[in-house]
Amino acid sequence: MANDETNDTEHAGSKEGCGSDEKVPQIQDPVSELERRIEDLTDTLLRLQADFDNYKKRVAKEWNERARTATEGLVRDLLPVLDTFDKAFEDTQKTDDAVHDRKGLEGIHRQLLQIIQRQGLREIRTDCRFDPFEHEALMRAESEDADDGKILEVYQKGYSLGGKVIRPAKVKVAKRTELAEITGPDNDNHDNPDDEKSE
Repeated sequence: MANDETNDTEHAGSKEGCGSDEKVPQIQDPVSELERRIEDLTDTLLRLQADFDNYKKRVAKEWNERARTATEGLVRDLLPVLDTFDKAFEDTQKTDDAVHDRKGLEGIHRQLLQIIQRQGLREIRTDCRFDPFEHEALMRAESEDADDGKILEVYQKGYSLGGKVIRPAKVKVAKRTELAEITGPDNDNHDNPDDEKSE
């Protein structure tokens, strides 16, 4: 009986020993783990960088294609104006009629203006006060009749495209003349001779 109890005790001890071996965690090398983590992050970063480079190339290609298409459309719209110029040059060689030539030029100007207005071009107003965001003052002239800042003359028209000023209007701006105060003789600084006599 004693031997059976001893065997049972040893068997139980051996079972406990096996169980305790399974519960011991395996110790990993922290340096190796960090190196693996750095390698994973580096690979992720390289993939993101490659994706971003491809995105930039794709956007640049699409932008260039849009710009080319827009330029092509504008040039196509301007071809009739070029044809009209050619026709006008032919007509001027056949006749010396200045009135006819002027009407032809006016028609070309109107045709060209309509085309570029369809692209969003607008002429900057000059029948107003000077605005530094839309006008460029080349000269200021004193004026008694005009308000200060009023545009007196336009040297070159200005234009905006899609609401953005692409060329300011070059103008002459009024500077209000300051009227000198009209005063009488400066009696404050000089004594009146009559006062002296009265004394």
